[in-house]
Amino acid sequence: MNNTINNNGSFISFQQKKNDKIPMITKWRVMLLRALFLCLLIFLYSLSMGQKISLELSSASFKSTIQQIQKQSGYSFSINDRHMRISKPVNISAKNQDILEVLPVIFNQQPFGYSVDGKIVISIDRKNNLGKEKEKVNPSGFRQPAFRGKVVNERGEPLPGATIRIKKTGEQFSTDSEGNFEIPIQFRNEELQISYIGYSSLEKIGEDATHTVLVPLQNTLGIAEVVSTGYQTIPKERATGSFAIVDNKLFNMRVSPNLIDRLEGNVPGLIFHKNTSSSTENGVDINIRGHSTLFASDQPLIILDNFPYDGDLRRINPNDIENITVLKDAAATSIWGAKSGNGVIVITTKKGKRNQKPNIELNSNVTIGAKPDVYYNKNFINADDFINIEQELFDRGFYNNDLASLSMPVISPVVDILDKKKRNIISSSEAEKAISELRNVDVRKEIEKYFYQKSVNQQYSVNIKGGGDNIDYFVSLGADHNRSNLVGNTDSRYTVNVKTNINLTKRLLASINYMFVQSGSKQNYTLGNLSPYSKSVYPYMKLSDENGGHLATIKEFNTNYIDTAGGGKFYDWQYRPLDELGYANDKSRSTDNLVNLSLKYDFSKSLSAEIKYQFGKSTSQSKGYSSEQTYSTRTLINKFTYFDESGNPVYPVPKGGMLDQTYSTLTTKNLRAQINYNKSWNVHELTAIAGAEINDVVKESDFNTYYGYDLNTGSFTTPDFVTNFETNPSSSSLIPYYPKITKFTDHFISYFSNAAYTYDGKYTFSVSGRIDKSNLFGVNTNQKGVPLYSIGGSWNLSKESFYHLDWIPYLRLRTTYGYSGNVDKNVTAVTTIRQLNNYYYSRTPYAQVVNPGNPDLRWEKIKTVNFGVDYASKNNRISGSIEYFIKTGLDLFGDMPLAGSTGWPNFRGNYARTKGRGWDVVLNTKNIVTTNFEWNTQLQLSKAQDFVTKYDVKEADLNYLTYGSGNFGAIMPLEGKPLFAIYAFKSGPLTHDTGDPQGFLDGKLTTDYSSIFNKTPLDSMVYAGPSRPTVFGSLRNTLTFKRFSLSFNILYKFNYYFRRNSIFYSSLFNSWNGHEDFSDRWQKPGDENVTNIPSIQYPPMNTFREGFYANSESLVTKGDHIRLQDIMLSYDIDKSAESRLPFAHLQLYCYINNIGIIWRSNKQGLDPDLFGNGLPQPRSIALGLRANF
Repeated sequence: MNNTINNNGSFISFQQKKNDKIPMITKWRVMLLRALFLCLLIFLYSLSMGQKISLELSSASFKSTIQQIQKQSGYSFSINDRHMRISKPVNISAKNQDILEVLPVIFNQQPFGYSVDGKIVISIDRKNNLGKEKEKVNPSGFRQPAFRGKVVNERGEPLPGATIRIKKTGEQFSTDSEGNFEIPIQFRNEELQISYIGYSSLEKIGEDATHTVLVPLQNTLGIAEVVSTGYQTIPKERATGSFAIVDNKLFNMRVSPNLIDRLEGNVPGLIFHKNTSSSTENGVDINIRGHSTLFASDQPLIILDNFPYDGDLRRINPNDIENITVLKDAAATSIWGAKSGNGVIVITTKKGKRNQKPNIELNSNVTIGAKPDVYYNKNFINADDFINIEQELFDRGFYNNDLASLSMPVISPVVDILDKKKRNIISSSEAEKAISELRNVDVRKEIEKYFYQKSVNQQYSVNIKGGGDNIDYFVSLGADHNRSNLVGNTDSRYTVNVKTNINLTKRLLASINYMFVQSGSKQNYTLGNLSPYSKSVYPYMKLSDENGGHLATIKEFNTNYIDTAGGGKFYDWQYRPLDELGYANDKSRSTDNLVNLSLKYDFSKSLSAEIKYQFGKSTSQSKGYSSEQTYSTRTLINKFTYFDESGNPVYPVPKGGMLDQTYSTLTTKNLRAQINYNKSWNVHELTAIAGAEINDVVKESDFNTYYGYDLNTGSFTTPDFVTNFETNPSSSSLIPYYPKITKFTDHFISYFSNAAYTYDGKYTFSVSGRIDKSNLFGVNTNQKGVPLYSIGGSWNLSKESFYHLDWIPYLRLRTTYGYSGNVDKNVTAVTTIRQLNNYYYSRTPYAQVVNPGNPDLRWEKIKTVNFGVDYASKNNRISGSIEYFIKTGLDLFGDMPLAGSTGWPNFRGNYARTKGRGWDVVLNTKNIVTTNFEWNTQLQLSKAQDFVTKYDVKEADLNYLTYGSGNFGAIMPLEGKPLFAIYAFKSGPLTHDTGDPQGFLDGKLTTDYSSIFNKTPLDSMVYAGPSRPTVFGSLRNTLTFKRFSLSFNILYKFNYYFRRNSIFYSSLFNSWNGHEDFSDRWQKPGDENVTNIPSIQYPPMNTFREGFYANSESLVTKGDHIRLQDIMLSYDIDKSAESRLPFAHLQLYCYINNIGIIWRSNKQGLDPDLFGNGLPQPRSIALGLRANF
């Protein structure tokens, strides 16, 4: 509750003040202590828990002994064949003893040791026995030295119990608890087969195997042994759908504080659109296999640890991520139902490991980015040309109205000088000198100097994981401190992640996961506000004098007015941008808490049931504080200030600062009950799940503005928001006040099922179904829920007896068919009225009809057909996949025209359809494989394009010309055409005598621009092509030499177009928007042979001429390009090679990002992956280390 007291018209908020006293670092320490305390409890519990074993054996065989243990404990044993042959009888008497107490007794009686990996006991050679059986005595009587090596995983962790088999003789050896092995010296030149459970096997010559790295078992496509859908993990051989995995190694090929960025160029069919408004507003705009909707969200569904994640992905610590699975077709996505039509991204975080001593992983890096290239922006005209234009326009009387206006609009410094010269306030020589000093000024130099800096991002992360017999745990801490390339902008993030799984009984597993994130940022908007009111930054703007002093620039009013307004009783009305840099105080802070709880009960080895619950709450607070020193506050106070009869100033806007404050919360609740069945018998394998879940999401926000706000005390004053005051210099207005309270609630209830059957390891059939119900739709009974399903099949052709293609030993065919869904939350089945407050004129509550009711409203459905081929050549020298898909959007939300008498021109419902198709190709090659050097390549090539097949509303032709690209947020569907398209007026050469642009009307050249605009139908316009890439992909090369690894990724985007900017004279004169094309304009007859940029057009302006040129095909440019995205260089050191190291494994790495475009189709040097006037992402370099110990 927010209690307040009145204090002479001011209000002091105790709640707000109390919160301000709790610094972020204090909350961080509290959460850290909680995490450490929980970790301690987990560790103590792991010591107390264990499987109980009872044995009474005398001279029993080793084999029968471990079989009895397996029955009592559920543990599995992996015993080397050689160890089984030399095993000794067992004598043991144990009653209700922990398995970890029993195992040493048994193995102490054996000539070999053991290691525990999860619930698998693996036999290993003892250190002091390594190689003894095969040691040979030379003629001199000395024992021949053994040949030594080590086997580790991709993280440098030892693999105890790995098998080393001499291929020629069949003799076997194994690694010890630290992954070390020894074999007789005579085998050093023999071929060794090195293998470990769950990892890919390798064949190496003995002397090349001193340091062997095995990676988790993968199929020929680089897809992990199992894929996660968020509901279950599916063995690779039973996956009929289209999946892509970014494993931990590939995920860490990129250094970024944002996990989603690491998917770029690593997932076939997934593309990042960086030339759209959404990419700038939301930070990311991605599509999987095209666009599956019209007006609903087109972003993929995000799953974090088995549940949908509605929060900000930028808050998740990427160092906690184990892998990411991307689900692309209906068989993969339909299990997620009505939210999965755009594809699904499943994020799996790291977890602990059973019977593993504590393993600590440390990752730290710093990334330094260059300043943005301010000279890249082509929308600039040099000061000399700009001043010449101003002088010409002044002589033509263009500025007379502004100079005489009572509203005192902005005029430029040069126009002000010319006006003073005209009015004999200054002499001609003084005016010429003042103007001359401005001709060589380039505002970009000072913008680069004062507003941009090198960015510095620091990332620190440490985690500890391990487990006992009945428990595993994972605890991580993360801290990020980032300084933006904009001066004054910083952000930070602190994370805690705790995960534990505990066997309460032999059959009952409990899981507790907790994630905490505290983030904060400080923003400075001075550069964005640098432009004068309704104008752009003029090229000769000066921000500082020769001594570094801060200069005033024009902002909202004529300088001559603000110098004298108020007779000295107003606040200083000058705008000094460099002062504003120090005044900025816009801060935001957010806190995320996410708790996952689950219980799983195993009825048998095949049947289990589980219940999962997730509760998440995100709170954020943003405070935009503007003190009395800021220009915005001073201006607002001055605008409303008036003088009483005594000449004293009266301040309707209270003196003091202003605070814009927003509180928002996101609360999610998910409950799922699920039954799992997994059984293998003879040649049959069956996996099935079924369950139900409830999902509840509530979003709330509260915005308010406080006037006369004191940052120290929290007091504020409420002004008169009802009276219409006269404002300075000449107008009237209400004091701005737009409080806003919003609340959005989504309820879903769903039923789901999935099953896969495999026969003889060759044939797999899968089926999936789901029904979703929501509070959004369902007035009619048959539309309350949407049934979605998929079916799929695969055939491992290479396992057939008739298959004899030795050069392609692996060949698998698969196909799927099914439906997924999509939700447009802007349309509901019932008439929706939005209650609003503070109507501008009356300041009273009012309501708006958002949309009329549509009782026949249904869910959007996306039908997908997918065909795939997986292949691999001998020794996997060439491997990959080829997929072809067809996506059909059914019952998509679209508009239907209504009679004008209804009051609604269009009515939105399930009236639209789209169709898309494309393919994904993955090609992996092992180009060179030698003892010390490897060169591997992966090519990803995708195509996806969508067409509108049904849409009943035809917009005005000019709307397709302006908004057809869809890059500005508006969608203009046109039946029979691509969803995102660039249209243009057909254009001819410039006229010889005047340099005017020419268009076509009725097939003839003309300069009748008005008729071109009004009489050119869409089918007579030029369809240039799609505005978004339809062909895209990447080419990654990885070279490994001994301990060094070098990887570089090339991205490419083809077959798309964009409309580039140019010089538009009306915009130059009225808004000061320039462009480099000005210097290449037509200036004399004959120039039309070397340029297509029109001649200058002085007032009075023909706006149709400007509009024609802006929308002509001469400005449509092909966007195709290839860029070198990044380079990663790493150096790995293992303890086996450097025994003095305190680390088990150490990796040093250097990462360079945003290296640059190496080829582009356009000749203007433009980066097609930018929206509007954005600047290219600066190149950055990161240095870091990753250690395990």
